[in-house]
Amino acid sequence: DCHSTPPTHRRAAEPPTHRRASRDSMPFVLFLALLASATAAPTTKGRRANEQPKVRLVVTGETNVARTTRGARASNRVAQMAAWGGNVTMTIRAAHNTFTVVEVADPNEARLFKEQAERSGLRVEEDQRRYPGPSVATRTQPLAKETPWGIERVYNGAVPNASFFPSAVTHPLCIIDSGYLLTHPDLPSDATAADPLQAPAGTMYFGGDLCNHGTHVAGTIAAIGGDGEGVVGVFPGAPGLKIVKVFGEAGQLDDPPGWPNEACGWTYASELVDAVQRCVDSGAKIVSMSLGGGGPSSTERDAFQTFFDDGILIVAAAGNGGSSSYSYPASYPSVMSVAATDSSDAKASFSQFNDEVDIAAPGVDVVSTVGPPSDPGYDSYDGTSMAAPHVSGLAMVLWNKYPSYTNAEVRTALEGGAEDLGEPGRDNEFGHGLANYQGAEMRLGAPSAPPSPPAPPPPSLPSCPLGDVCATGPCLITDGGSCATSPDFPNLYPTDEGCTIYGLPPVGLDVIAFDVEGDEDSYNDYDGDGDFRNDCPDYLTVNGVKYCGTSGPAGVVPSDGTMTWVSDDGVTVSGWKVCWAAPSPSLPPPLPPPSLPPLAPCPLGDVCTTGPCLITDGGSCATSPDFPNLYPTDEGCTIYGLPPVG
Repeated sequence: DCHSTPPTHRRAAEPPTHRRASRDSMPFVLFLALLASATAAPTTKGRRANEQPKVRLVVTGETNVARTTRGARASNRVAQMAAWGGNVTMTIRAAHNTFTVVEVADPNEARLFKEQAERSGLRVEEDQRRYPGPSVATRTQPLAKETPWGIERVYNGAVPNASFFPSAVTHPLCIIDSGYLLTHPDLPSDATAADPLQAPAGTMYFGGDLCNHGTHVAGTIAAIGGDGEGVVGVFPGAPGLKIVKVFGEAGQLDDPPGWPNEACGWTYASELVDAVQRCVDSGAKIVSMSLGGGGPSSTERDAFQTFFDDGILIVAAAGNGGSSSYSYPASYPSVMSVAATDSSDAKASFSQFNDEVDIAAPGVDVVSTVGPPSDPGYDSYDGTSMAAPHVSGLAMVLWNKYPSYTNAEVRTALEGGAEDLGEPGRDNEFGHGLANYQGAEMRLGAPSAPPSPPAPPPPSLPSCPLGDVCATGPCLITDGGSCATSPDFPNLYPTDEGCTIYGLPPVGLDVIAFDVEGDEDSYNDYDGDGDFRNDCPDYLTVNGVKYCGTSGPAGVVPSDGTMTWVSDDGVTVSGWKVCWAAPSPSLPPPLPPPSLPPLAPCPLGDVCTTGPCLITDGGSCATSPDFPNLYPTDEGCTIYGLPPVG
């Protein structure tokens, strides 16, 4: 699912007019010719321009298939399908089920085949096409090692150093795409074929890539760091990648390829299911798919749900239609659907938006690895195809650093730790937000470092005169006792010093100036608490919270009447000035009202009065003295015995 801007050098694949032939069709055709006297059309390498495309169907529900048939014996049920007019091209055993792929001549033949098959208790549906999507590329050659902006963005601006990443993996990642240029100097050389049949001698050799799409995806995930050239991936040099090639068969009509290349056109939903099973069989736990199509498939949906239930984490591109339509397999609930953002964290104009979008990631102007083998290089692509590998790469890092968690827990952590964009909470454009490794790691509840031994109790502070504010160490009390500053303020404060300001009144602090060395390295745990976020090398502490950078404790009320300052042996800047206002002197308590004489007894049911107030209207009302005339001065009364009514 690539989308891009006009090219400057060359154009990548547009929607094709040809497709690759099934690698398994001939054994079935020959067998069925003998078994059912069916005459099969010859297999071709791609569809000619004037050739009417055949309708491809997926049949499920049969139980008499002896074994997976890559040249295996066909069942009686398969022979029956041939009798109904279907040319069986392959049978797939995947996701605890068996799927038979059948081609018929036209939609009318498809309808007749479906009617006969469903009368026999089988389920038949069209085998939906899945595309890598057209892309237009700008050829580029980084002068030196370049960190693409998207890689920095998902790591909060700073990619960890090499020691951060696992050197071996227990949860490998599998890329299903157009191949992997194994000879590219900026890609790991230990990637292997998840499908053993995709060997160097075959037309679907995993280690070549006529389309560049899969190689570009792979570079975003795993481009090597520290080699002084090219780009770097989300998991630099990720070990143990598995590859399944579903686009880009060699030997098509225009091989060697021109542009467009029909070999890069499409695959089918059934072949995606088979590809994921190959990934699983190879040991992969994460599947990355930068591809999709508009038609849903029950076969595909049920299979992907089974894979997820079996512990596989699946990531796919949300689609490049720029509309609210669904793209599959991304829009199945069992798959993480990834939308695309630009460098301003806005939704990319082409990115599809709907209620199945789970998360967003960088997908505009993404520079990554491409071929050809004779001139490996780098291209800038746009697309949700480019966004998806950012997420699958993060999943590979996270799950291999914390392998005891499940696929569902890793997915929840990625979604819950995303940086919220757009409307508050989940929305259709960004899903849960922009993918963020640090947020996901914290959301996962990753184990913290062992707690540090308890600090020794602080020395007792000298007594401070009542109403004064005092300081220990080199901090200064200024402005007549209403402010404090770091040492030597406004000059650079010295290193390795500290002080405590105490006796502060319980009022909100007023920050006049604040410039303290902040947390510039997201992966340096300065304070050793196991949390790499918001660490401060130098800091002012109020109520147990450390303040650094340019954000001081404005408005904070020091509950214990103290502030503590600490500087380390590194960078120093101008420091801080914090003030407070003395609380207003408390007013004396008001005098108690004079005690009133006791009230005389009042007959039960009556209302009585003391003084000149009047009881009127038969005892149901009372008035001020002389009402409605002016009441007299210096008088008072009490009306009592009133009933409990309004």
